[in-house]
Amino acid sequence: MAHEFSINDLIDAALRRYNFDKSITKSHVEQAYRAVVGEFIVKLTRSVYYDGTSQTLKVVLSAPALKNELTYKLTDLKDAINQRLGSDVVKKIVLL
Repeated sequence: MAHEFSINDLIDAALRRYNFDKSITKSHVEQAYRAVVGEFIVKLTRSVYYDGTSQTLKVVLSAPALKNELTYKLTDLKDAINQRLGSDVVKKIVLL
């Protein structure tokens, strides 16, 4: 019986084998952010960066009002991202 793997699964396995786990995690966290916040907020996001050492997601927004609004929802946002990832990868979110 043949096993079916997606190209993403194969790439992830190869990257893990050569100790690129941090890059994989960084990419997954940044993708999870985009999926959780949706297209409208993604359009107002200048950059997203995950620091694996401090487990901090840094988000640069282009709209001060959005930054203010998201400040009140950081815990919910963090929880939603971690739930999507299946583990507590993000400990803190910083809006810039």
